[in-house]
Amino acid sequence: MPAPDHTEVSGYLEALCARLGEQYAAAELAYIQIGAPLLWGAPIAGMIGKILRQSRCTPKVAAKSIDERARNAISSLPQEWQGKLVAKLISEPGPNSEKWSANHVQSVAHALARWCRASAVLGQELRPTGTSFHIYATDLRADGVSDRSVADYLSRILSGFRVVADPSFHSTGCEHVIARHDALAKVAGRPTKTGAQIVGASTIFDLGVDLMDAARENGPRGLHVARDFRNGLLLSFAAALPQRARALSHLAFGTTVVLLEKPYVHVVLPGRMLKMREAKKRFAGYDKVLINPVLWSALDDYQRSFRPLFDDGPALFPSMVDMGAAITSPQLGRLVGDLTCKHLGVRVGIHRVRDNVATEASEEIQSGGYLAPALLGHKSAATTMDSYDHAQGMRAAREHGAHIAGLRSAPTTLRL
Repeated sequence: MPAPDHTEVSGYLEALCARLGEQYAAAELAYIQIGAPLLWGAPIAGMIGKILRQSRCTPKVAAKSIDERARNAISSLPQEWQGKLVAKLISEPGPNSEKWSANHVQSVAHALARWCRASAVLGQELRPTGTSFHIYATDLRADGVSDRSVADYLSRILSGFRVVADPSFHSTGCEHVIARHDALAKVAGRPTKTGAQIVGASTIFDLGVDLMDAARENGPRGLHVARDFRNGLLLSFAAALPQRARALSHLAFGTTVVLLEKPYVHVVLPGRMLKMREAKKRFAGYDKVLINPVLWSALDDYQRSFRPLFDDGPALFPSMVDMGAAITSPQLGRLVGDLTCKHLGVRVGIHRVRDNVATEASEEIQSGGYLAPALLGHKSAATTMDSYDHAQGMRAAREHGAHIAGLRSAPTTLRL
């Protein structure tokens, strides 16, 4: 049977829609897509899948850029403050050494706006003092905000006030309130991070491999199977490349991910995708070659058989609902959490996947404790240990579990 081309499939779908209606026409073409890999191969199945998606997907409103979101946050501040904070954006003229990332500008603007509203309600001046900071921090804690977040909010208010109102502003009282909540936060630990989330980087990687193997067994016959393979690849890649969600969301074939000779995977990330000071982003980046035969084979299968079922784009993790677009970093974080919660029984976010990598490296690799900060891109080992402290003794726990399991299965002779 000769393989149909794009025009023939599109015309066939239009005729079906006219005869059966859009819903039944799409369902019938979906059945044809299931058999397409056997009849004509994966490329034709991918083409049919794209035509189906085009008929089902409506154009999405383009998301605002982070620069636009930062400017929108600034617009809620007093008029006399706005210009000075806008000038901190990297998109504005001026030395890069004095710029902030758009994400940080947005966070500072939100913190200042919240401070302005609270000051108006409490009838106090906008100029921070130790007393006003203490009252504000107490209100935040009463609303359920953690000490870690309280310290972050107050720090942003302080740095933002120096930019928009008084560059020479200094308050020992304000610094004391921030230091107090910072110390309380260190004692309490991070509320979103628990020891139960340390399941092991290898466990997360293997879960991804299992999901991809299940998708391989089903074959590249439809978008939902391709989605399952994509999800498995996301978990395995996140464990093999412990980067933040922002970096993972920018991975794409041919630019940031290149398959070299097996088992080498070349990953190149420009500085703008990484978490670092704006002044360094132009000259810095991430350039590594991963040696991982399992990951190489998965990427090769994905590129040839499963990725074409989404669209013609290069994004490593394409969106299911927005054709031609990649999954955004917030969506990526939620997806990893949903997958680990479903299959492992505990929600492990992308940041916690990084902690799993650091923990396993520290306990399983010789001198791994010294390697872990470099593995995660931390400038200070204390930053790495801040999360690793929640997972002390992962190896001991594993060995104890194996010992108990061995005792349960060992034959025992009862002496009566």
